[in-house]
Amino acid sequence: MKRIRSTEENLYRLGLWLLPVFFFAWLAVRLFGAELVSLFPACWVRESTGLFCPGCGATRAILALSRFHFLACFCYHPFVAYAAVVYPSFLVWESLRRRVKLPAFPVLPAFWIGFAILLFQFFWKNAALFCGWNPYFWL
Repeated sequence: MKRIRSTEENLYRLGLWLLPVFFFAWLAVRLFGAELVSLFPACWVRESTGLFCPGCGATRAILALSRFHFLACFCYHPFVAYAAVVYPSFLVWESLRRRVKLPAFPVLPAFWIGFAILLFQFFWKNAALFCGWNPYFWL
């Protein structure tokens, strides 16, 4: 009979498969940077409504992260910085859990914390916009 894998097992396997994808994406951003970003269209939510969408700033955050500018990454989009910490932490935790008796990684709390960070930055940036303040003024 086939064993049903746990959510952690599935996420761990997916995370391992994504490692080379993230590595080559990082390499492409390091090598081509702004030229690569210019291939992507501008945010249609920002263009049509004038408001920031929940993903606004993520491209700049990924560029900053690829240059190891962690503070700038956090300021542009805190969720990207959070994911950059949680993803390798999860992979290391699950790798250790296979060798040492450890509890499962808290996937659900990590997800909800990330979702809360995503919503907070979305509301904060738009509130700053309504107050006439540029949320990226320090960068």
